[in-house]
Amino acid sequence: MMTPFVRAKATPNYSFTTRRRLVASRRVMLFALSLVTAFSFGCSGGDDANGGDDLTSASPLPPVRLRVRVDPVRLEPFAADEAVTGTVRAFHKATITAETQGRVLARKLEPGAEVKAGGVIVALESSRFELEVRRTTASLGAARTVLRHAERELARGDQLMKQKAISSQQHDDLTLAVDRARDEVLLAEVARDTAKRNLEDTQIAAPFDGTVDSIEVNVGDFVAPGTPVAKLVDLSRVRIFGGVTAKETARLVSGTKANVSFADLGGEVFEATLQSVARVASSGDGTYGIELWMDDPAGKMRDGLVARIELLDADERPTLIARRAALLRSNGYSEVFIVSASGGENRAEVRRVRTGRIHGEWVEILDGLAEGDRVIWDGQFALGEGSVVVIDGEQ
Repeated sequence: MMTPFVRAKATPNYSFTTRRRLVASRRVMLFALSLVTAFSFGCSGGDDANGGDDLTSASPLPPVRLRVRVDPVRLEPFAADEAVTGTVRAFHKATITAETQGRVLARKLEPGAEVKAGGVIVALESSRFELEVRRTTASLGAARTVLRHAERELARGDQLMKQKAISSQQHDDLTLAVDRARDEVLLAEVARDTAKRNLEDTQIAAPFDGTVDSIEVNVGDFVAPGTPVAKLVDLSRVRIFGGVTAKETARLVSGTKANVSFADLGGEVFEATLQSVARVASSGDGTYGIELWMDDPAGKMRDGLVARIELLDADERPTLIARRAALLRSNGYSEVFIVSASGGENRAEVRRVRTGRIHGEWVEILDGLAEGDRVIWDGQFALGEGSVVVIDGEQ
């Protein structure tokens, strides 16, 4: 019996390198399959198998608290226009000069000293003027003696004239002698008063209350009339000069209040009063000069300081103002965030507002806010309605 012929399956003849690649590929596929199986098992019953907690029953996370900075809405007068620049000048400033000649005997005060009106600053040598006062006083006495004699002679002449014992010419001569004697007395009085004035002028005194800014002479110097001796300033009150446009002059009247600040004094703000507004424009820049008066009891002012002047309307009423940085734009409207208390937390609340004038870092609030509302002006860009906030500076 013949054995059936069976065709054997041919085995591919792979090289050694190709077989290694096939084995590696199978291993990678098996590893990936094991990962998929493990992931599916963990999602379907891993928690029950391991006795883990249900994720859906976990406690919710606490709300995120955002730190912000706030500023309350204020009710204050609002500056209508931009500030102008001004210069401080002493209310009184004088260069004191000698009014008579003489040698400097003493410097009674030094620079920086306070002095009252009439206080002596520099003393000149006065002995010659004292002698002149004595001489003119004696001359005045002699002139008065001559006058008394002439008056007695005229009285006798009047009696003789009634008795027709003297002529009219002789009586006229006696009358003329009296008139001449009176004129001599007047001249002697003027000479005496001039000598006294010269003696007083040797004591060079302050014409007003102020501070000695400088002394221009030294002991031993010889001065003549007109020689500068000292400089005196009064800064207890100051004048501030500036310039405004024609448009601004229309609303300015004497007595208008102004806020004045000085960069050299750390931006401290003072209150000044408008004293006058010029009616003729300056030929230099076309502005109209203004003069303000400001008291300075603390003695902080210096002549020449540069001032920033904010002129307020004379009839300006207080208005609500808030920080300009707090404004946000949404759908064409202005909005701000304010802080409101809800559930024991500080939360952000959106308010739509209507604004008016803007000046510097402040904006006028016409509608939407009330005095005292705490407006968020720093950190508001990360907020939404109801966001929990922490106010900077508070715990």
